[in-house]
Amino acid sequence: MMQKHLLLFITIFLLNHLHAQRTVDSLRLLLASAKEDTIRIKLMNTIGADYSESKPDSTLKYGGEALKLSRKANYKKGQVYAILNLSAAFAAGGDLPTGLEYGLNALKMSESLGDKELVADCFGVIGFIYMASGDDQQALHYTLKAKEIYEEIHSDLGLTGILLNAGALFIDLGQLDSSRVYLNRSLELSLKLQDYRNAADVYLNLGRVHVKMTQYDIASAYYRQAIPTFIADSNYLFLYSTYYFLGALFDSTEHTDSALFYSKLALITANKMNSPISLVEINKQLASLIKRMGKLDSAFVYEEMAMQARDSLSGQEKERKLRLLTFNEEIRQMNIAEQKRKDALARKRNLELAGIAIFIPSFFFIVLLFGRRKVKSRTVEFLGVLSLLFLFEFIVLFIHPYIGSWTNESQVLMLLILVAIAVILVPLHHRLEKWMKRKLTTGRKVEIYPQAETVSQS
Repeated sequence: MMQKHLLLFITIFLLNHLHAQRTVDSLRLLLASAKEDTIRIKLMNTIGADYSESKPDSTLKYGGEALKLSRKANYKKGQVYAILNLSAAFAAGGDLPTGLEYGLNALKMSESLGDKELVADCFGVIGFIYMASGDDQQALHYTLKAKEIYEEIHSDLGLTGILLNAGALFIDLGQLDSSRVYLNRSLELSLKLQDYRNAADVYLNLGRVHVKMTQYDIASAYYRQAIPTFIADSNYLFLYSTYYFLGALFDSTEHTDSALFYSKLALITANKMNSPISLVEINKQLASLIKRMGKLDSAFVYEEMAMQARDSLSGQEKERKLRLLTFNEEIRQMNIAEQKRKDALARKRNLELAGIAIFIPSFFFIVLLFGRRKVKSRTVEFLGVLSLLFLFEFIVLFIHPYIGSWTNESQVLMLLILVAIAVILVPLHHRLEKWMKRKLTTGRKVEIYPQAETVSQS
């Protein structure tokens, strides 16, 4: 159950931060006509996030394509969201270690970009994955770190989702008062932003809180309040969860007819999703409920259906693992290709720098030769200054990547360092310029003075 909740939490979270306002079909139409790489990447990331609820394989496909195109276009933010989609897809497929690895890689990239909102998004997804692994303390740690950043940058959109998930975590930790505080704050922001999808999710979790507090009437009211939005959004995953919880609630209060009614609705929804996990779960609940009603034959039918769903789940699990392995290999090959491209660019840059390093002293030597021949003094002086300019610009060009690395691409720090280098180089430039002029002038006087003496004798 936790893994299914994780998947939808991540879906809603990523869609909120990718600002998805259209259905997948309309987004696919836009993608087919989009020409600009940045727009195509955003659309692929949004579609991938939306598909993570119903088609994790499609999330892998769109995430992989977005990652490839983002690298080609050098669109770093697009890369991070693509990696987050892949993280969610692997986690949803049961490969939590790989999902966490992708999430941490996305975090590292977002930190290097200095984008606080992007860092918070990564914290949120990493928190979800720890939640799925059962490590609620680590999940809460990353979730609250994301909350701090969203509050710092005044992102109500980010806060709605992260407060929801903090509230859900506090339920699992048994801290119901804290859970209600976070969930009510999330609900307030959701209604303010007219984010009814998130609001419905909050209602579902408030229902869980009040069940824990044995306030069943209040819990039932919250569950029912969530249902219309889940139906309108065709959100079968959370609709199933709501029906399932209502069935369990009425079963615990011995309202057998209501328990049977909602459990059967949950079964219909699970069949619509074609989810073996949900089918195993709800058929077991129905079998137990009907057995206590004394209808053993009907209970046996539901037990058989649960066994069939379990067998189907085993087969699907094997297929999913095979697909994840295949996709992992595709990503590995993509990374190898990307590294080769980077190596080729590095070789090209090194060759260019080597060529410049050879050209500058050669040019300097040619200028000195010109200085000893019958060439206009102004021309020689200009070429001398030009050669010195080449030298100093080459120094700046050579050290620029290292400065960028040291300062983490901080424009202010890079400017200050380059100014400091200029303060050192400019006086040296003037001294070398004077030396060069003197050298060139001395070389030419040898020819000029005899000519002047000849003229005087005549």
